[in-house]
Amino acid sequence: MMRLTWIEATVGDPAHAPLWELLAAHVERLAAGRAQVRLRHVDTDAGGIRTPANRLLSDAAVLATALDAHGASDAIVVGCWGAPTAAVRDAVSVPVSTLTDAVARTAGSLARRAAVITVAPVLAPLFADDLAAHGAPGLPVTAYAPESTLADVTRAVTDPGDLIARFDTAARSAVEEGADAVIAGCAYLGALFAAHGYTAVGGAPDVPVWDPNALAMEHVLSLARLAEAGIRPTDRGYPRPHGDRARALAAAARRLDGTPSPERTPA
Repeated sequence: MMRLTWIEATVGDPAHAPLWELLAAHVERLAAGRAQVRLRHVDTDAGGIRTPANRLLSDAAVLATALDAHGASDAIVVGCWGAPTAAVRDAVSVPVSTLTDAVARTAGSLARRAAVITVAPVLAPLFADDLAAHGAPGLPVTAYAPESTLADVTRAVTDPGDLIARFDTAARSAVEEGADAVIAGCAYLGALFAAHGYTAVGGAPDVPVWDPNALAMEHVLSLARLAEAGIRPTDRGYPRPHGDRARALAAAARRLDGTPSPERTPA
């Protein structure tokens, strides 16, 4: 069976264990026996992606985790928005998807005017820029109010009413502006909404609320099937480092994630 590593770009604070458990169970259900899934957290706390410095550190932590995991993986999903898709795809030899990548590739095929709703206004322009870089310019990204914290989302594992109501208010506005599908701009929201049966915008049952985790799962499985058929990322588009450059990248990744280098591994 395919071995799929699902990377979560946080360190997995035990205070939010119910959320991680929900996410792991949700991803396992999405795999539906087609892959053996391992949810893996990064080892470096980047403090989010809301500033350029934090984003740089987060991207590096994700890359380090992917490099460490890819030898035991047949495919990798970075289960977060704001992920370094191209860098990970450059560095590893297995199919790679991310939430942003999957949304950009599928939204245009499944909806005429999809809209993304995320958890905080500061993230909206960042996600819009990432979607444009992935080939989906103009896909609108907004946020609900008031913005939510990780603690809010953890509470919603058992009491989701307030969070769903906040999201649905923004989703109704998106529908009024012409959206025919709404995408949860957060992996946690996608898992929560699926668990609690929130799958369509209130008052507009023909407007689905899509889970980006589901899109990423199906996308990476599609990429894996293409790889089996001999269709892989192009060498010019995704030039993989070799020789000294590959070794330097691996060494930098080990330093970031705390993994001992071969010469320092205890006997």
